[in-house]
Amino acid sequence: MNSGLVVWVTGLPRAGKSTLAGAVHARLVARGSPSLILDGDEVRKALSPSPGYDRASRDDFYTTLGRLAALIARQGFIVLVPATAHRRVYRDTTRDLAPAFIEVHVATPLADCVHRDPAGLYASGAHAALPGVGVEYEAPLRPEVVARGGHDSTAVDAIVELIDRRPPARSR
Repeated sequence: MNSGLVVWVTGLPRAGKSTLAGAVHARLVARGSPSLILDGDEVRKALSPSPGYDRASRDDFYTTLGRLAALIARQGFIVLVPATAHRRVYRDTTRDLAPAFIEVHVATPLADCVHRDPAGLYASGAHAALPGVGVEYEAPLRPEVVARGGHDSTAVDAIVELIDRRPPARSR
């Protein structure tokens, strides 16, 4: 039996992270692999009180999200985390906590993200706190997979192949 792992799907807001994670999840579900999605936006909505977007709140949120993903992965699940996590330290900390970790960068150009923003995040006054615009986005230095948007089937194949190659669970 394989151990669980965390697949962190990072990129700018509206890059296609959730779409890509959903495509990977559909493939895993179709073959009966124990997996789930911890979408950063959905987890943020579920928390009470709702986390803010200042530096300290983001630090707390991504620490919590990473710890939760690693905890679930240690139970044998494949945990897909589509979440911006604009600072490398958030993703690196989760890599250290998880039994196995795959980092995926959805490398969508900023202009494309702005164009497909139905919620108007980029057009609103909130853009000052938006990673890639008002807040620095630290792209991964050596992601295991680079996707060209959320509909990149080659990236989905590569992610599933990496999941299949993860080491077997160690006996305790």
